[in-house]
Amino acid sequence: MLNLTQLKVLEAVARHGSVTEAARELRYSQPSVSHHLGRLEAATGARLVQRVGRGIRLTPEGELLAQRAADST
Repeated sequence: MLNLTQLKVLEAVARHGSVTEAARELRYSQPSVSHHLGRLEAATGARLVQRVGRGIRLTPEGELLAQRAADST
């Protein structure tokens, strides 16, 4: 089951391109944001983000879900 909080986290990561900036905006810790992303990946059965060096990038599936989350808010 998809969780609204997890979708908000994914959408924030998509906008900022950064777990740190998403955490700052949402007033969560970085580990909390990572945890929400991991739980969302488990719930969807899809890889939504990939680590790139010290950054993060959404996969095509992650981009689609983030866009749908943004459209529904």
